[in-house]
Amino acid sequence: MDGGVGTLTVASYNVRAGIGPGDFPVAWWRGVDEPRLLRMGTFLRQQDADLVALQEVALGTVDGVAFDQSALLGQVSGMEHRYAAVHAVALIEPETKRAVGASLWGNAVLSRFPIREAQTFALPTADDDDEVEPPSSDHELRGVRFRDAPPGMREWRCALICEVEIGNQRLHFISTHLAHMGAGQRFSQARRLGQLVAGISGPVILAGDLNAPIESPELAPLRDSLTDSFSAQGTATGDVGRHSCGPYAIDHVLTRGLLPVACRVAREAGDASDHWPVVARLALSAAAAASESPTAEEQA
Repeated sequence: MDGGVGTLTVASYNVRAGIGPGDFPVAWWRGVDEPRLLRMGTFLRQQDADLVALQEVALGTVDGVAFDQSALLGQVSGMEHRYAAVHAVALIEPETKRAVGASLWGNAVLSRFPIREAQTFALPTADDDDEVEPPSSDHELRGVRFRDAPPGMREWRCALICEVEIGNQRLHFISTHLAHMGAGQRFSQARRLGQLVAGISGPVILAGDLNAPIESPELAPLRDSLTDSFSAQGTATGDVGRHSCGPYAIDHVLTRGLLPVACRVAREAGDASDHWPVVARLALSAAAAASESPTAEEQA
């Protein structure tokens, strides 16, 4: 935070549990690379981030060795951390079918400021009769009911809402991750998030991997109540500058009651994950916004 003008640096980063880019491994826990996680934590510290929303953060144990990725990232970045997940899975070795442990897969918040309260809210999952994708889609699962779809299509997602104290005021910071599969499932989750935001007074920041561009129909419940940081500072929908996961513009920083001054995809983070972080600068007041101007790097 720039104490002189009252701006916050906020990031959203899908860390993919430290596995890195490429095909998702069957025994994913073998691919977790702690040096990758350390790189990501160091990068966030170098960005001088005040608040960070993390997705695909793992917590669990393999053969008696516990791992807590949100704690590690908090330690490396020098920030408080909170973690949320609403579903646990057994870790099964594919060759022997032996259960070697269990894991949570969820979201985290890192904060430079005191976190006074944190709450986890489960987001809706699809019903058996819901279509994975509508018949009009070109997806291979178009018209297929979730009951007939391959395992894993119904994803347990949640929102982690933290009340953060910044000087003499408080704001709510939300880290979330919407379902990868199913526009209808994402719409239900976005609608629930919109309801949660409507029940919060004061400034709100919602950041995360929403698995859809901001202009998509399923994100309408969020567009109705929150400001898209990219749009607010002039990056149009469809602009390649929004691409945060290959050619997809799916990671976002949305706000209410704060003024986006800058927003960019930080591609200099490299290949630590299959996503690049989105980094936004938000002003706490109109006066702060008026005194700020994006740097050349932020405008790129």
